[in-house]
Amino acid sequence: MRKILLRSLAVLMIACTFVLTGGGFVAKDEVYTEIVVCDKFDSEKTQLIIDTINGEEIISPRSILCIFGHSLAQTTIRETTHRYWTTAPRCRQITYRVNYCTRSSCNYITYTTIADERIRCCS
Repeated sequence: MRKILLRSLAVLMIACTFVLTGGGFVAKDEVYTEIVVCDKFDSEKTQLIIDTINGEEIISPRSILCIFGHSLAQTTIRETTHRYWTTAPRCRQITYRVNYCTRSSCNYITYTTIADERIRCCS
């Protein structure tokens, strides 16, 4: 009778140990950002715009043709940060209006935030 009681107690202790230690390992949701460019243009200009939105400082010479003014074009960029908040809706979407010079050797870019909203896009 005593062996059965000790074995039952040992099994209960092992089960409790697994429950207590397993409950502490909760997978944390990873926050990640995706940037969508709404217009199609060359990959170099697209990467330059994405780097500017990400806050990277771009230092390179501007085109000699831009001394008298830039050849400006406008596009829209959507930056979606997934799992930004812990409660639903969890994702954050920022929409930018980007003005950029279309000349290939010019890195002139300015952007303005036109919308910052919570969206439902992931669980």
